[in-house]
Amino acid sequence: MILKEITIQNYRKFINTTFSLDDDITLLAGPNNSGKTSLIDLLCSILGNSKIPYSVANIPVTLAKAWCDQVYTIFSESFSAGDEKEKTISEIVKKIIPSEVEPLESGILIPPTSIKFRIDYSTGEDIRCFADYIMDFDPDKHSFYFIYTFNPTAVSFGHALEKDYDKLKSRYSKIENPGTETNKVELLKEKILCTYSSSIIESCQFTDSSFENEQNLEPSDFRKLFNFKNIYAGRPLDDQNIGRTKNLSKSMIGLACLDEDWKSMIEDLPDKILQPIEDLEIKKIVRKTSVDGLSEAIDEVSKANGGNSGDMILDMDISEEAISALINEITNAKYQLEGYILSEASQGLGYSNMIFILLQLESYKRNINPFLVNIFIIEEPESHMHPQMQNVFAKYLRKYYQQKKIQGLITTHSSEMVRATDIKNLRVARPDGSFDSKVYDFSSFKESISADPILNSFYDWFYEIGFSDIVFADRVILYEGDTERMLIRKLATLGQYTSLNQLYIAFVQVGGAYALNYRKLIEFLKVKTLILTDLDYEKAANDEASIKSATTTNATLNSFYSITHPGAGPTVNDLYIWHEAKENILFDGYAYLAFQGKSDNFSRTLEEAMLTKKYGVKAYEKKPKEGWSKLRSDDGLIFTIPRDMHECCIRDIVIHTSNGKTDFMYSVILKNLVEAMLPNYIKEGLTWLMA
Repeated sequence: MILKEITIQNYRKFINTTFSLDDDITLLAGPNNSGKTSLIDLLCSILGNSKIPYSVANIPVTLAKAWCDQVYTIFSESFSAGDEKEKTISEIVKKIIPSEVEPLESGILIPPTSIKFRIDYSTGEDIRCFADYIMDFDPDKHSFYFIYTFNPTAVSFGHALEKDYDKLKSRYSKIENPGTETNKVELLKEKILCTYSSSIIESCQFTDSSFENEQNLEPSDFRKLFNFKNIYAGRPLDDQNIGRTKNLSKSMIGLACLDEDWKSMIEDLPDKILQPIEDLEIKKIVRKTSVDGLSEAIDEVSKANGGNSGDMILDMDISEEAISALINEITNAKYQLEGYILSEASQGLGYSNMIFILLQLESYKRNINPFLVNIFIIEEPESHMHPQMQNVFAKYLRKYYQQKKIQGLITTHSSEMVRATDIKNLRVARPDGSFDSKVYDFSSFKESISADPILNSFYDWFYEIGFSDIVFADRVILYEGDTERMLIRKLATLGQYTSLNQLYIAFVQVGGAYALNYRKLIEFLKVKTLILTDLDYEKAANDEASIKSATTTNATLNSFYSITHPGAGPTVNDLYIWHEAKENILFDGYAYLAFQGKSDNFSRTLEEAMLTKKYGVKAYEKKPKEGWSKLRSDDGLIFTIPRDMHECCIRDIVIHTSNGKTDFMYSVILKNLVEAMLPNYIKEGLTWLMA
């Protein structure tokens, strides 16, 4: 049995998102505050043994606010009517929650938290535990479907109102002038919402493949269909010799207890320990000592009880439970290295974390039930590990899950964990606005590009290189050369661009011919992306007219231009017009293609644009080389002036500096000339990126 697909509606930041799980391991990656922990909390609440009560925090904030604003009038009018408590409660319930004979639209309910599960099975697999829940009898279909819902009923809402009635009425009475006492109104709305959330109860149904024709199922019975285990991110580990909890020791003993030889030893041990004690008459000595030491005091005290207390003695009961507790207390996990014995705390948290997870997995493996859905969740297995260990451990975990046939869901915000996982096994949680998150299913992404062998091969290669950075990024910058990256990194430290430092920006170096390959990823993840490229028109064009009529050799520009102008081969002037019309903002506004525009003095590269900005000349305007030498000396910049030319232009200088671009950019940064030489096209692109 495999948990194949989950759809979550109206839970915290997940308004409506669907993702699949792989047969072995599924990696759920994403930045902080993207909803990974929320998703695990939800699964633990539904599938785990420890029940987590539904709370106000589980209701999406946008839905909660809209509902409170809508029902406030109902509460206000009901309280101001001055009716008795029972009648007031009845009127509120009637207006908010429809009766069973009324249509759902007649009430004012917050859309319920709903989770849809699809569970797949293989042909010939024993489905004895699921047989009662078959709704599709088509032999070609091998799935079960369930809906788990959190929603109030009229009865539960009425009980909650009755419990909180006095507090609600008290808060209402403090609102002397409705509409002016904003804070007091908000306090009442807050209490109304808390009352509503406390009335929410869970229910479960099994359905057909359309999630219709629902048949009720007890939530506890649904939970019994799963062999569920999870390891939370906040797990305790030992790397000190004080305040120890010996978690590795306890885990190892727990695993050993599953062994038959261990069980047999524990059963026989009490008798084996008791025999030497009897031989040494230790019990006799203990009893005699206890009587001698306590009898006088007990005699005195017992007079107040009629002298009927009897003698108090110490005795020894050696049971299996007592022996197990003793072994737990005296047994410690230790490391043996080159003949030396090292303590549990000797290896640090990263290593202890890895051992702890493996022990939990091994223990779980021995309790797998082939008739249930076996799923093991680990939150952030990379905790306390350095990057290389994360990568190696991720690969081992993937192999372990596959070999032991365990289905697993692992959450992470580690780039190394992502790199060690196949793209089809990746799911990415990302914020979609301030109050919504979505899970992006890369198994469907991989399937969408599978028909294009070139693109498919590109992503297989790119996945190992820079893909993981994009997964976690708030913004992405695609650039061609290292000088662009150096410039942006420095700009992020300046006052007007400090907001860039507050974002996680993925820098991805791409060749001009490959930038278009990122279109699918940008559109899929909906991540705001700045693409920096050069105009790269023919070098022979050396005046305004010839430049405007020239074409570009830049494959990125040609391919992106063809998106809005199919079949057209753009001239430089066409690209200027395209930029001025803001048609260079692509993919529903998620990508901005930045290149040298009309305001960049007809430059064709980054270095040309920076020098023309600094010296206020067009890229093709010639000056005596002596003048360029003086400017270079005065500003302390590093660039090469052609020796064989009496006059030269910035383009000539940049061509001769082609092998020293990095040195040129270092000189710009070290001389604090970044702002003075910032090209307009990059400034415009960064302004868009920060918006």
